[in-house]
Amino acid sequence: MIVVSNSTILIGLAKINKLELLKKLFSKVYIPGAVFNELTHVEKAGASEIKKASYLVQKSPEDTREVSLLLGNLDRGEAEVLALSKELNADLVLIDEEKARKVIVLAGFEVMGLMGVLLTAKRNGLLKSIKPLIEVLKKKKFRVAEEIIADILKSAGE
Repeated sequence: MIVVSNSTILIGLAKINKLELLKKLFSKVYIPGAVFNELTHVEKAGASEIKKASYLVQKSPEDTREVSLLLGNLDRGEAEVLALSKELNADLVLIDEEKARKVIVLAGFEVMGLMGVLLTAKRNGLLKSIKPLIEVLKKKKFRVAEEIIADILKSAGE
């Protein structure tokens, strides 16, 4: 499975010390250069883990023209995520930002956000419960709409 990720998913997982879930769920996740730089240039949550994680593969899109065209609607990281997803013919794009999700879905890609990653991990037996992790995210100022949280907890049987 080819998976490409934007920064928010990685930041969220790093904040709850669950970055390794990506390796367990997908084996390898591609991160465009702009996203990698955003995550590691300034000491953000999980920056050192992201730099060391061999399953997080930094790969910039080759089509810089495509990225430039997308910059009218998306930020650089999101534009690179979409361009790289097209180049790799990705099976899944990990992204939370609503506007970018809509553009990526319109481009024909399946998307999953952080809550979806946590739910998938629980369904695969990698987590016993996701509610405590969501509480930690909220305490650490990670924004997720309450209706999304309610839907995920219901789907998780919590």
